[in-house]
Amino acid sequence: MHLVRMFGGGCVLTGPIASRRWTCAVLAGLFASLLFGGIPVPALGHGGPVNTVKGHIQEDSVAHERAAERRLERRTSAATATDAELAAAAVAGDPGQVGGWGPVVDWPVVGVHVALLENGKVLAYDSVGDNATETYPVHDHTRATVWDPATGTHTPVNVDTGYNLFCSGLAHLADGSLFLAGGNKDAQLHGIVQTHVFDSATNAWSLGQDMAFERWYPSVTPLHDGEMLITEGGPDVPEVRELDGGLRALNTASLNLPLYPWMDVAPDGGAFYSGPGPTMRSLDPAGGGSWSQSLGQRDNLNRDYGSHAMYDLGKILVTGGASSSSGARVIDINRATPRVSATAPMAFGRRQHNLTVLADGTVLATGGNSSGASQVDLNNGVYEAELWSPATGQWQTLAAMRETRQYHSTALLLPDGRVLSSGGGICTTCDQVGYLAKNAEVFSPPYLFKNDGSGQLAQRPEITSAADEIPHNVPFIISTPNAASIAKVALVRLGAVTHSVNMEQRYVPLSFTAGCGALRATAPANPNIAPPGVYMLFVIGADGVPSVARMVVIRASAPAPPAELPACSSDQPPTQPSTPQPSSGIAPRTAGPQPEGAGTSVDRKAPALDVRVDRRQRVLRARSVVAFARCDERCTVSARGGLRIGRRSYDLVRVSRTTRGDQRESLKVRLTRRATLALRRALTDGTPATVRIGLRGRDAAGNRSALVRATVRVMR
Repeated sequence: MHLVRMFGGGCVLTGPIASRRWTCAVLAGLFASLLFGGIPVPALGHGGPVNTVKGHIQEDSVAHERAAERRLERRTSAATATDAELAAAAVAGDPGQVGGWGPVVDWPVVGVHVALLENGKVLAYDSVGDNATETYPVHDHTRATVWDPATGTHTPVNVDTGYNLFCSGLAHLADGSLFLAGGNKDAQLHGIVQTHVFDSATNAWSLGQDMAFERWYPSVTPLHDGEMLITEGGPDVPEVRELDGGLRALNTASLNLPLYPWMDVAPDGGAFYSGPGPTMRSLDPAGGGSWSQSLGQRDNLNRDYGSHAMYDLGKILVTGGASSSSGARVIDINRATPRVSATAPMAFGRRQHNLTVLADGTVLATGGNSSGASQVDLNNGVYEAELWSPATGQWQTLAAMRETRQYHSTALLLPDGRVLSSGGGICTTCDQVGYLAKNAEVFSPPYLFKNDGSGQLAQRPEITSAADEIPHNVPFIISTPNAASIAKVALVRLGAVTHSVNMEQRYVPLSFTAGCGALRATAPANPNIAPPGVYMLFVIGADGVPSVARMVVIRASAPAPPAELPACSSDQPPTQPSTPQPSSGIAPRTAGPQPEGAGTSVDRKAPALDVRVDRRQRVLRARSVVAFARCDERCTVSARGGLRIGRRSYDLVRVSRTTRGDQRESLKVRLTRRATLALRRALTDGTPATVRIGLRGRDAAGNRSALVRATVRVMR
């Protein structure tokens, strides 16, 4: 018996022929027709079934002359400018609460693959040449650049080994150099057996030992012993790069996984698989390797092109994917059987987005589309960033990016605590809808700004010195003039990102005590918690502001560093701030915009507004969009919104209603006559339409709740 599994517009035959990964284009088209009711969606790109090697090849076999790239970039900007402006206006405010985005800057490559280097610079690479990839008989190089965040300059570092590294896997070796596996072989778009190493000290590429199998879209995972695990990319047999550079196949660990599987070293030393498929497993890479039996279901979704992040010791946040789910799950792998729990949903459904662990342990979601489009939907890009707090389990909507970031986009934490967001485009569907983002922008999170409404940058704590190399489970000294005000110390592993997967990001909080002008921190207990390699060391003040990171190497063979706190002078008594628990996180500093269903406001003086909205509504039939709201006390809730059809917007009728703390009241945000006529024409013509609404509560004393926003897709 052969079953058919549907994946966001594609399908895969499973059963006896699953390993052959046959695609079903006819069924995929039928699925898309049923899903969207036959309504034409001009700027919606579903493309082929991208959960297979064949489907990815069909979509990614594209490159352009520079003139064509510029035309595509202009089309992208023109098609999305209004949505970007509306999103920016909806969350405009104090950067201390919503953060801020820098300008969009052209890049020499599309940021399909990006990695933070141990010198604080960023390596980015895409593919080969300026013409269609399949027109090249030989794929003998890759366009690559090193970007310096301090100066904004680029240094060309094209791959000169004779291979195209497009759609390879990437992660850092223990010495900080970057290891890459697989890529693109030829005009027929086969994978390659080659491995590569990039040395950031010399900007030089070198070839490693060949793998046993050609791979396209593999994941690379640093292991607890410094070896590198290579999974999927076509073949089901994993391989391991050993410490001497040799490779061994895990012939007793063959298992069919999705492309770019989400693999992370767990506290027990195994390589834990958290997605995108729903069945959790663990791989023991010793010897020939062995997989565990099923460790249970994470949920019931195949979260292809969702994202995940290890934000604490043995804790993973998983969000989005599938048909642009807004749902999120937390997986605790600090026990033999993983424990999965729901956390608050994002305010926006997302697919093709990125999760980035920030310096303080919170998690940032950026980019993606909200319509379930397989790769790109220019009408439904998500511009607003969102911030998840482990302390509260809630999401906060932040400032909106200027460029839509969807398929082939990336996000990466920088040593100064900002986040690089880059790339997008280079696929068949991208060309069809006119999508290319050969550029980048940088986000400054709220924690970098003063909390007084001035919009000025906050004073940051400073690390003046720390050991360059640290073994596991030993104390070490961090010199800082801000010792008395430090609330948290943490390590963040260098990131390596492609296709919504950061293959090695992990956040490791450290216990510490404070002395005079220094902190005495304890290194991670063992390499299961912090695999050997280069990490960013951050100290975070009591006000939530992080330092600029200092790069440190964690490895077992490192000499033990000095561990005695300096003596205090008579007029400088030692300080003893409480040692933070590793999983506590730092709560948001102030109330900010809350996502739908956030429940409680952070600001205790303001009413807490809880909102429920059906994200798909028959708006024309009701002549309104309906939301249900409740305050934790008696308050007046106001709601307003706008109808979006193509590039045109129509205001809706503002409505207010008094609610009591013990019941939820309905609010109908009504269409104007002009909006009704426009919507009727749009539905007749098959033009997609959405409604964005915003709600805010005000109590009798005039205190206002955080603004709650929701986007509703208009159904027939």
